[in-house]
Amino acid sequence: MRHELEKDYICPAEAWKKLKLAKNAGSTVYIYGATGFGKTELALQFLKGKKYIYLTCQNGGPDLSLVPGEKQSNDKPALPVVIDDIQFLDAEEIRREVIALMDRSDIWLLLLGRGRRPLWLAPAYLKDGFFVIGEEDLQIRMDEVQAFFRKKEIDVPQEAIGRICTRGSGNAYVIRYLARKLLEGREFDGELEEETERVLEHYLENSVLVQWDPELLDFLMQVSVVDSFQAELAEMITGSHYVAAQIEKACMIGNFLSEKNGIYTLRPVLRTTLYERMERIYGSERVRECCYNAGLYYEIHDRITEALAMYEKCGNRSRIKELLISNARRNPGNGHYFELRKFYLGLEEKEIENSIILMTGMSMLYSLLLQPEESEAWYNKLKIYEQKAKGGEKREALRRLVYLDIALPQRGIRDIIQVVKKVPALLFDKGISLPEFSVTSNLPSTMNGGKDFCEWSRHDRELAASIGKLMEKVLGRYGKGLVPVALGESLYEKGGDTYEVLSLLSRSQMEAEAGGMPEIAFASVGIQVRLNLLHGYEETAVSLLDSFETRVKEQNVTQILPNLRALRCRLALLAGDSAAVQEWLREAPAEEKEFFVLERYRYLTKVRCYLFSGDYLKACALLEKLRYYAEQYERNYIRMETGMLQAIAWYRMGKAEWKDVFSDALKCAGSYQFLRLFSEEGAAVLPLLEQVKKEWKAGNGAEKKWFLRLLEECRKVAVRYPVYLKRQIAELPDFTENALAVLRLQADGLSAGEIAARLGLKPETVRYHIKQNYRKLGVSGKADAVLAARNLRIL
Repeated sequence: MRHELEKDYICPAEAWKKLKLAKNAGSTVYIYGATGFGKTELALQFLKGKKYIYLTCQNGGPDLSLVPGEKQSNDKPALPVVIDDIQFLDAEEIRREVIALMDRSDIWLLLLGRGRRPLWLAPAYLKDGFFVIGEEDLQIRMDEVQAFFRKKEIDVPQEAIGRICTRGSGNAYVIRYLARKLLEGREFDGELEEETERVLEHYLENSVLVQWDPELLDFLMQVSVVDSFQAELAEMITGSHYVAAQIEKACMIGNFLSEKNGIYTLRPVLRTTLYERMERIYGSERVRECCYNAGLYYEIHDRITEALAMYEKCGNRSRIKELLISNARRNPGNGHYFELRKFYLGLEEKEIENSIILMTGMSMLYSLLLQPEESEAWYNKLKIYEQKAKGGEKREALRRLVYLDIALPQRGIRDIIQVVKKVPALLFDKGISLPEFSVTSNLPSTMNGGKDFCEWSRHDRELAASIGKLMEKVLGRYGKGLVPVALGESLYEKGGDTYEVLSLLSRSQMEAEAGGMPEIAFASVGIQVRLNLLHGYEETAVSLLDSFETRVKEQNVTQILPNLRALRCRLALLAGDSAAVQEWLREAPAEEKEFFVLERYRYLTKVRCYLFSGDYLKACALLEKLRYYAEQYERNYIRMETGMLQAIAWYRMGKAEWKDVFSDALKCAGSYQFLRLFSEEGAAVLPLLEQVKKEWKAGNGAEKKWFLRLLEECRKVAVRYPVYLKRQIAELPDFTENALAVLRLQADGLSAGEIAARLGLKPETVRYHIKQNYRKLGVSGKADAVLAARNLRIL
């Protein structure tokens, strides 16, 4: 029989259920959660109307002498003993006495604390076990809030209830405060939400923080200047050598500090309370000191965005400018241009005009922000500066101008050969070197990397022989391995000899790894992965990627990892692994917030994810942005790729315009003799190729030959990866026992007639199940159905 509850009590059903189970089992129960989640209230409401003993560990407690001695008779029910605030229990002797109470059959022990299970309870937990009711069990669910408001006759819209639960994280204290205000006639709006948060902050400061050890409180106030911290960062901020002990104490004293992979995060409401308390008690100078120390830590660890945020917080403008200049010396692949755009754009124009490096950086930044006019304007200012400068400043300005002549994205590849040929006379003969370059922008490609080199593919062997050595000399270590990987990629795209392609890519990788740049090695590995996947060697492709990722992590070349993980996602798409795809989407860039050109490889991966999940409108919206970028910056490869993907989306949506877009992309690819851009898309693009094959077969000899080879290769890839980019919504409950039996026997190689005989079904019934299975799996044949079912773990 359920207890009669207080009229204002919101009962967390999950916690109540576990408490009943613990009581029926006669097992000790440990209840934990942060302030306001109703630990004590839960226990007392559950015990209402019963005899029990309540003890607290505050103020030198608990007084265990109040617990009666052990009784031998088991006639009477066990006496509930509640020991609250065990986070304050430090005395070893009393801890041992509490553990001894757990062994008594005449007592039902309820332990309450703010932190997760204390370490000193671990041996007892491992020995006998006990129930644990955590904060997630204490959180008030949406349906429980609705029921509470209905009982109070408070009319709150569904959307507002959702916001209440989210804002309050299921905290009963927050929800009950809001209920009182709503009963007083207040509207649920942003003002009331903020007021509720302030009330909780006030409660924390005046009822919770005052109970904490002053040394711990001081530590937590100082680290509150950052969103999250590692032990090393906390030591830098506080100057304390006892950080580990303070962190352990903080975890023990309350469920306010969460940890994941060695990174600690304070609850937002507590962090705000601590930060405001530090400002009030210690003053702004101490806050600035902590922020500066945090900024230094971030700067040392190349976390430039966070470093600048800290320096801005402490008002250190000189450090901000120094960091921006330091970052502008880097190429876009290694720098943080997009992340730091707020700081760059906040500089005074005069500040920029007095710095060669900042003018170079602004020209590059505006180019990356798709504002080529502003980019050229800063280039021209730098040119005027160079004409007036003398000595070392003139040489520095000149090398930066040559760098921009080659590297500015909006200029495409026009005049690059002429610029490169002039570099020895302009710079090298004067003892001037070029700044660092990013040839690939950390993409697994050179042809479609920092710039689009499709046009060079028309004369790939001649260019490799004529200017290859000069390019490597001009780019220095940034060009080691560039020529073989560029030639290898060009031949691969055109369906060149596999052995020659692999030979070039292997040579490039070895050169890049022997004193070159990891980004060139990544391009080589990326194309090797594509080649192996094309021929069906999935294990080899995965092994290549695994080995390279290990080396990259060992060298701490973190800028490559986002695109490497995107390449892994493309492998998952080939296999129809929806779980891996969803996992990657959690880290994918949000194109709806702001479009950034250096994210183009991940954007194109995301388009494929949208096609896989059937989100065709989202795919089209992102493709439109990519198409605009491709047109503005002469990106022919991306123009073809977006055209192909747009056609796939429109074809699936039933839009007749797909054929025109597809034909344009095909013609462009055909003009370069590119095969792999299309054939790698296999099952996704094959239906479209089949639709247009009649027109292409009627074409001239070269076009027809190219198309027929493309079609043949695409059909082979479609057989190898039949579920690629196919929306799969079938699940195990969608299939009857007979349907599953039919599918299993098909996988064993039985014909429809043999299956009918084996299962005792009519042949027509078996054929019906086969047809329905194909429909549910989104396939058209037995082999595809079996593979799709295995990918979905139905078989």
